[in-house]
Amino acid sequence: MEGGLAPLGGGILGLLDFVEQHEEAVEYDLLTRGFRLREFGNERHDWRDLWVLVRRLQVEPGTALRHAVHGELWPVTDQLLANIVDALNHANWQRVGKKNAPKPKRTPRPWEKTKAQRIGADPIPISQFDDWWESKSKRR
Repeated sequence: MEGGLAPLGGGILGLLDFVEQHEEAVEYDLLTRGFRLREFGNERHDWRDLWVLVRRLQVEPGTALRHAVHGELWPVTDQLLANIVDALNHANWQRVGKKNAPKPKRTPRPWEKTKAQRIGADPIPISQFDDWWESKSKRR
């Protein structure tokens, strides 16, 4: 399970690290099932119970934990429809026959990172900010 519970360290500490990383999603999914996070770690609900719930919740469709761990996932039918739309757009673009016509853009998939324009760079340390600010004002 990529990004899930398996790659983390074993035992209770690995579970607690995972829960800490995705605390809001874990709490929400537990609340919708009638549990509270604070109820675990005792005789009634031991750590194994929490581990089993978290392990299942991260692969169950529609849970907040699955979305937090794996991001938005499309069903196979939606993926196929996006591929069909892309193929039709590309075929129509080819049939137009105009060399200057812009190539159609691919239907965005939520799991793919966009190639957005990045403005700026890494943050400037406070000690260098004044010099940077002055150099920008002199250019005007």
